[in-house]
Amino acid sequence: MNDTGERPDGGGSPEEFDEAAFEAAFEEAFGAAAEPDRQFRQPVDGGSAAEQAGAAQGSAERDSDGAAEPVADGADAVPVFGADGVRKRSVVAVVLTPITSAPALAGLCAIAKIEADIVPIKRGSLAVRVLPQADEVDPEEFLTGAPAAAVDLARTLSRAAKAGVVLLISRLGEGDEGLTGTISGRNYVNGEPSNEVSAGLILANADDVLENLLLGVITPDQAPGHLKPGNLTRWQAGRLFGRAQRKKKP
Repeated sequence: MNDTGERPDGGGSPEEFDEAAFEAAFEEAFGAAAEPDRQFRQPVDGGSAAEQAGAAQGSAERDSDGAAEPVADGADAVPVFGADGVRKRSVVAVVLTPITSAPALAGLCAIAKIEADIVPIKRGSLAVRVLPQADEVDPEEFLTGAPAAAVDLARTLSRAAKAGVVLLISRLGEGDEGLTGTISGRNYVNGEPSNEVSAGLILANADDVLENLLLGVITPDQAPGHLKPGNLTRWQAGRLFGRAQRKKKP
């Protein structure tokens, strides 16, 4: 968006912008930001994901048959499954935000150059990243309990959104008994880490899509209403975020 207030195509001021036409074009290019299907699940042998996640923070175990094949993001993205079919260690980082409009969060992330996938839920929006597990643990991870990329995501969103967010970290891997992992959570406020939270309590009261993302049942791009901020131009991002801000005014 330029300093003159004109549209990049020379079509006039923002007051003359046809929002209905823009939304139709946005939906055609990136898909509608639909409400997620509360029952969205893929069958998994050995019981439902909810049963195996449990109501408390700790390990989440299930058979890997029927699970999606997540791919670690980033410029050097690699499949989480190796050539031998064994799942590599991976980290799924999910930031729960109070921003009720997924397009607004996608616009904010695009403007702030935040790398994440955006998924709508009933009480906010999620920013998701799938990260490869490094062979050697970063010393900072011993202090924060999360990879640096996940911490940076939570810090930035807690400042940019001007509200507290929750960072959930799921560590998945292949063990003797199949897919195993742990889930942990922490609040972030104004860019700083706060108290730890019970991942089990959050999952017990959250949409199914959150649980499925953390357990690797689905990948971010399989989630209903998924948006990719990197696909937005700066002008589109500004319009989406600006429209959401205007709607907040009485």
